[in-house]
Amino acid sequence: MLRSVGNYGRGLKPPTMYELRTWILQEEVNTTKALVAGIKDSWKSTGVSLLSDGWSDMRNRSLINFLVNNPHGTVFLKTVDASECIKNADKIFELLDAVVEEIGEDIVVQVVTDNASNYKKAGELLMEKRKSLYWTPCAAHCIDLMLEKIAELTQLKRALIKAKKISNFIYNHQWVLSLAQKFLKKDLLRPAATRFATAFLTLESVYELKEPLQQMFFSSEWNGSAWAKKRDGIEVKKIIIDEKIFWPSVVYSLKTTKPLVEVLRVVDGERSPAMAFIYGAMDECKEKIASNFDNKKDSYKEIWDIIDEKWQNQMHRDLHATAYYLNPQFRWSPNVSNHPEIKLGLYRCMDRLVKNEVYMKIESQLDDYKYKKGLFGHRASLNSYMKRVPITWWDNYGDEVPELKAFAMKILGLTCSASACERNWSTFNQVHTKRRNRLSTDRMNKLVYVMYNRRLKQKFIKKANLKDDEDPIVADEILSDDEWIANSSGDEDEDEDGMVGVGGSNEEEGESSSRRKRKRVITLVDEDDDDDLNPPYENLEEEEDDDDDDAEWNEYHDI
Repeated sequence: MLRSVGNYGRGLKPPTMYELRTWILQEEVNTTKALVAGIKDSWKSTGVSLLSDGWSDMRNRSLINFLVNNPHGTVFLKTVDASECIKNADKIFELLDAVVEEIGEDIVVQVVTDNASNYKKAGELLMEKRKSLYWTPCAAHCIDLMLEKIAELTQLKRALIKAKKISNFIYNHQWVLSLAQKFLKKDLLRPAATRFATAFLTLESVYELKEPLQQMFFSSEWNGSAWAKKRDGIEVKKIIIDEKIFWPSVVYSLKTTKPLVEVLRVVDGERSPAMAFIYGAMDECKEKIASNFDNKKDSYKEIWDIIDEKWQNQMHRDLHATAYYLNPQFRWSPNVSNHPEIKLGLYRCMDRLVKNEVYMKIESQLDDYKYKKGLFGHRASLNSYMKRVPITWWDNYGDEVPELKAFAMKILGLTCSASACERNWSTFNQVHTKRRNRLSTDRMNKLVYVMYNRRLKQKFIKKANLKDDEDPIVADEILSDDEWIANSSGDEDEDEDGMVGVGGSNEEEGESSSRRKRKRVITLVDEDDDDDLNPPYENLEEEEDDDDDDAEWNEYHDI
């Protein structure tokens, strides 16, 4: 913008408020519509996934974002204030049904939401009414729930607690952070798309940096510092040199969770539609976990049980099995799974999505695909099916079986995650704040439409252009109040130069007494620590909130 202003030269007249809120805004809306028009034109030929994601804004309103995804990108439709009906499955069903009607029932192949009980019930009602679409839970959400459940196991919990102690200590003290940067040469933290992905990616980073961390805590710079004699410094060094409990627990955690994080990369990567890979990725994930424990069932059975519970009861759908069958990378593999549920899922999916006059044509054409007849057996097809994105491969080599080709491309072009909704963008908050709450609904929706779709376009282009060594689930930044950065103790520890660490609870001038009383002093509890390093009276210290102070703070905050 500034370059454009400079190029214009002196005498540029800025637009008035009236111009910005009328014809200029409308021009931006028209430009954005043109931006997504190409994607919308492809909806009918590819079919789409309707994505829905609920979140709360700064005014505690329950909002639902509706987006539409196909292989060409994701388009934001609208945001609905569902504060009065967010817990009511019937009302959510009505909202989803209305959006399906708006897009076109013949275009929507699946509706993806999180798997909360109200959304699950709404999805079942939707499938009862709309006989030619599926409701599926968000795969990224399901995998994060698996990681959360696994994180409750004793060894993983121990590893995470101690790794957070290390991270909190380093990132909350300026001098220690500077020393760490000198030895580690890279960031310890690896922020990711979900909370538990962040936890296990950071745990992996801690393990990769084991040797530099140990060198740092045995260096002359550390031994000559005041931190080497402080309680926190002694405690963290004890963790870093612990070869009996801490590092073995980290190795166990990585053996357990790394294959699941790899599945999360598949469903959240957006380089290619994930539906084609999710079933095979989950199978491979379980096999990798078993292999990591030398195929000793007693060692991995607990992990498999957690994965199977979520996969069988919440995550697995006919669409996943159908995509597995139609992906030649799996179907033509010597290790292909012949589990009866795969073919059963295929035929159930055909029953639901294929019209009667086309059904038998597809059924007969499946043999050509299975036995590599015609174009499927051509040298170019056989040399490229492992390298090409499945939907592109079908587009190139499925011409002799047009009905099966259209069906396969519709299934293989689907996403299996609602992560495109990006609840943390808070685009709505940027538009409808307390200072701007006089915006008309029409103008507010136009602003959100423009901002959201432009960011979706940028995100799609960025992920499509990721290099092979770039991780699709790693976020650009991590919030300053994240549990891996925020000082869990809340103490005001000073660095050697007298500066308070970034996670400290430095009291600002004019801070109300009620706000100070809300502060908590919580130290992560670790059963392996010696009593002299973790006295019981420091584990938890709370002050009771006072109702009068609450009222005082609420009034102050509103002002």
